Amino acid sequence: MVIEGRRLITQAAAHGIPLRLLGGVAIWLRAGDAARGLFGRSYPDLDFVVHKKQSRAFRSFLEESGYLPERTFNAMHGATRLLYHSPDGGFQVDVFLDIFKMCHVLDLGERLEVEDLTVPVAELILTKLQIAEINRKDVGDVLMLLYDHEPADVDGASRLNVARLQTLCGADWGLFTTITDNLAKARELISEFVSDETVANSLRQRIDEIQGRLEVAPKTAAWKMRARIGRRKRWYELPEHVTR
Repeated sequence: MVIEGRRLITQAAAHGIPLRLLGGVAIWLRAGDAARGLFGRSYPDLDFVVHKKQSRAFRSFLEESGYLPERTFNAMHGATRLLYHSPDGGFQVDVFLDIFKMCHVLDLGERLEVEDLTVPVAELILTKLQIAEINRKDVGDVLMLLYDHEPADVDGASRLNVARLQTLCGADWGLFTTITDNLAKARELISEFVSDETVANSLRQRIDEIQGRLEVAPKTAAWKMRARIGRRKRWYELPEHVTR
């Protein structure tokens, strides 16, 4: 999956199409050997982001590469998302067109080309933390990212741009609430993944730092208005299940 993900990114670039990975394969690529040993899992599919304006060119490229479109899904959702099957039918390719819309809406196209293979770590971790009903697999992915990326104010190979998280969460009470809830859940589950207390404490410290910075970040007027309603009204969507 990693080899094919890299190949498609390289080939798309040759066609003038910026393509970036997200999801489990992207997180595996960002991790070192130690993190892979602790949190790695099987990765049955590939997930990508491409600019919406290049949707037609990307479809042509992918189909010329032998990938088979899920035509019914693409006809219904093709303005924001596409599904394809590999030439041998062994795996699925899920493609988001700029906008990642699941439990919350994230604009991944805005910073798509910051890094070469994957979306930036800040956006990558948000795609996991935005899951309202987060499961153990996704918590493992979050911890895998945190193992090798320290909180910072900029993007980088071993950095998580918390300033980006502050900006997005400071403008959206619902996103802030889901993100902070899930960081707390991830903190609680660290001991299920890690037996080394030094490693576990490092992960807890990183989560605590992110939580603290999200709490003190400036909040917009819209954030404050929504906060008055609080949890009395659901603040997230339950996305349509896609059979893989």
